Formats: sequence, structure tokens, C-alpha cells
Amino acid sequence: MIKNIIFDMGGVLIDHNPEKTLSAHFDKETAEIISKEIFRNPLWAERDRGVITSDEIIAQKKHLFPEQYKDKIIEMVQNFFPYMPPFEDMYQVVKTLKENGYGIYLLSNVAPEFYEVKDTIPALSLFDGFIVSCDYQMVKPEKGLYLALLEKFSLKAEECIFIDDVQKNIDGALAVGMDGHCYSHGNVDILKNDLRLKGIKI
Repeated sequence: MIKNIIFDMGGVLIDHNPEKTLSAHFDKETAEIISKEIFRNPLWAERDRGVITSDEIIAQKKHLFPEQYKDKIIEMVQNFFPYMPPFEDMYQVVKTLKENGYGIYLLSNVAPEFYEVKDTIPALSLFDGFIVSCDYQMVKPEKGLYLALLEKFSLKAEECIFIDDVQKNIDGALAVGMDGHCYSHGNVDILKNDLRLKGIKI
């Protein structure tokens, strides 16, 4: 029986779409450069791992920033959260699950800036606990991060389901005995139907 619902953050609770954001603020060439060199660069995952800072990434890459956009790019790298608005429909999902008695937890690849902005994401006020990658120097889908969640909150894997928008991260959850739902479709109704099929009240 599922007793705990584990959520990813970007792409699930908030709208993480760097390409869309970059194309709205910069010309096409600049947007492609910043996407490739920053947000889709392995350095960004190392930032989430907590082993490199945003300022260190900027120092390595700022020579690529066009002068007219430099300040804006630096602002985004230092704090991208303002460009990732919360999903209202997912807030309602979290609220209903919480009211129905489920434990609600976060498991997210995210940098330390998370702690400065978490109170601006309404759904997080309903959560029973957080595991964020930068605190453990591990990122999903590395097994240790899932095990850290289970250990910290004394959860049983078979009583948990993990909701993430990336299949490899779901595979990581399955590997430690959790159930999973890949939210890459971004459709709340599909999610709720699948949860109901798994016996979850939603």
C-alpha cells in the first residue's frame, strides 16, 4: 500500500523550461549558446550536486556572454527560480493528497539557492520533508540519494511512489523498490488516473 508520495520539483511542481525562458529574453543565437554552455552543460548538474557554485560557473563561462545581455544572463544563472512559476494544478494535487493522509516529500536535484526561495513555492508549505541533491553531493538517478530519503524519514520503499518528469530518475526510484510515475506528459489528469489505479486516493 502506498503511504508516501515523493515529488520532484522542476517540471513537476514548477515550470522548469530554460529553452522557453531563454528564447523569450535573448536572440536565437544567444539563447542557444546559454542553453548549451550553462543549463544543458554538465556543470549545471555539478552545481546541483553542490560541488561548484553559480558564481564559479559564471567565472568559467562569462567570456561567452554577449555584452548587451551579460547582466541578465548572470542574474539568471545566480537565481533561475523567478523564471520557473509554480504549477497551480499540481498544488491542488499535493493539497488533496496531503488532506487524504499521505506523507508528502521532495526529492530534487537543486543547488543551495533552493533554501532562499523555497517559501515562494506554495506547494512546498505542505511537504513533510525535503531531500535536495546539493546537501548530499549526489544527484538523481544515483541510488544513494533515494536511499538517503528513505533513511532520513524512516520510509519503506514499497510504500512510496516517486513522481518525476525524467524517466531515468523514475528508473532510479524503481531500482530501490519504490513505485514511480513519469510526469513527462505534464498532464495532471493522466497522473491522477494512474495514482487511482495504484490505489491512491486523489
